[in-house]
Amino acid sequence: MENSAQIIVADDEQDLLQLLVQRLSRKGYNVEGFSSGEAALKALDSRSFDVGIFDIRMPGIDGIELLRETKKRIKDLEVIILTGHGTIETAIEAMKAGAYDYLTKPYNLSELEIIIKKAIEKKNLAEENTRLKEVLKIEGFRSNLIGESPSFKNMLDLTKRVANSHVPVLIEGESGTGKELIARAIHNWSERAEKPFIAINSGGLMENLLESELFGHVKGAFTGAMTDKKGLLEMADGGTIFFDEIGEMPLALQVKLLRFFESSEFRRVGDLRLRYADARVVAATNRNLADEIANGNFREDLFFRLNVVNILSPPLRERREDIPLLVDYFLSKKFKGKKKILNKEALEFLKTYHFPGNVRELAHIIERGVLLSSAEEIKLEEMFTNISPKIEQLADSRVAESITLQEVEKQHIEKTLQENLGNKVKTAKALGISLRSLYRKVEEYRITSN
Repeated sequence: MENSAQIIVADDEQDLLQLLVQRLSRKGYNVEGFSSGEAALKALDSRSFDVGIFDIRMPGIDGIELLRETKKRIKDLEVIILTGHGTIETAIEAMKAGAYDYLTKPYNLSELEIIIKKAIEKKNLAEENTRLKEVLKIEGFRSNLIGESPSFKNMLDLTKRVANSHVPVLIEGESGTGKELIARAIHNWSERAEKPFIAINSGGLMENLLESELFGHVKGAFTGAMTDKKGLLEMADGGTIFFDEIGEMPLALQVKLLRFFESSEFRRVGDLRLRYADARVVAATNRNLADEIANGNFREDLFFRLNVVNILSPPLRERREDIPLLVDYFLSKKFKGKKKILNKEALEFLKTYHFPGNVRELAHIIERGVLLSSAEEIKLEEMFTNISPKIEQLADSRVAESITLQEVEKQHIEKTLQENLGNKVKTAKALGISLRSLYRKVEEYRITSN
């Protein structure tokens, strides 16, 4: 609502200043008044405002200079200029400097309130347009949560029960199990559903870029910062912000994120002003955060802030009865008018396959089969190219009982690396895991590739 807007008033006439502050406060606005341009500038450097109302004639920094300095700092602040010396030249000068509107003293308070309301509407519309563009750019592949297995249903039930609360949620599970889909479900089933869902990969960017993406930056904050930029926290205001792979977030950023979790306050990179965002926090990790805390890679206080509600996303090998449902879903998604199916051998094999990349890997396998199959039925060798299905019988549960899951995973990674001639980017994509996760597993299993 517009009446929750932050308004700053600068006027050296104390009586008029107090009258305006009291009137607007009674209307429900959050108003701060200052009797000089210097004091107003100091406030603008420390806090965020939506609308400014500046008297044009003040000793020291006058209204026009205050307007120009304000626009250098906060481009989206809408400013209304007040003056008792109204001339066309002054009005033109104010509008050129970026004023939203111009009123001559003595002004009608009702008229001023209408102008304030329109200024807030303009600001909100501009912000919403920017936010929608960013959301469309940020949001990627959408899917549905598919499954009927007991472990999946338990997870789904917990997801529905916590959706309408505002507490943080931590989703744990292996790569490719659909943690982001769970986060989207929490958002879509909540009262925040009409507001943005913003996802950020905590380990996908360098630390300095991640901080700028998360908190935003001001012009000149670093090389290449040509304009002010809103961060993802601001874009998620009123909605949900999802931190994927939170366990990979750099420690220095964890400290700044903890402050946001505690107070909903943050600062853009290079800025002194505190800002506020009401965003529900959902995080996901494929790491054991207890181990990360013990190794000094993750802050214990941040973990306790996040882990209010814990949801476990089960691996596909623990919900094998869902594999035929997922296969049907991916096949119908790829071919809307032309139906393809798996032959019996291919489907039976998938039911026993160990899926180190989980549901994401299954989607890639089906996509490969659809692409390479020339007939209506997809064969096993069309899904697993350059692999003898007999060798892949390692995945069969009867054989797998004699070896560890880690050994199965290691051999599968080695084989996929060989298929892709050691190219780790292609290998990670084929496995359905992130490149960083692949490097970690290569190091863990001491895998060598040529």
